Order: sequence, then C-alpha cells, then structure tokens
Amino acid sequence: MNHATDAILNHRNYDADDHAYLVAKGWTDAEILVRWDAEAKTGNGPCRWQSVSARSKLAAVTGRH
Repeated sequence: MNHATDAILNHRNYDADDHAYLVAKGWTDAEILVRWDAEAKTGNGPCRWQSVSARSKLAAVTGRH
C-alpha cells in the first residue's frame, strides 16, 4: 500500500481522491508533486473529483466511490 509522504499530504493541491487516482495509474509521489507544483504555479487548485462523471472515472480506476 502506498503511504503518502508529508510533502504530498501538506501540498496545497492535495486531494485524497486525486492522489489515489494518480497512484492507481502508476504515478510516483515524486511525479505527483511535480504535477501539483506545476498546476499550483499556474494558479490551479486541487483537482476535486465531484462531478458524476469524475466519480465514475475515479471508481473505475481506484474502487473509490
């Protein structure tokens, strides 16, 4: 099981569902941090998996609902 590092958990773009999705897709925490840093630098906040289609995609990849 992948345990998120403090850098992940304390990142301004941290979202548990987004992290779970990216890990399930094979991303490392280091790769996730690079992505989130780039998104934050351009003013984008965390990815929230709230729409019906997003929740379906999340569930298909991670089993989370």
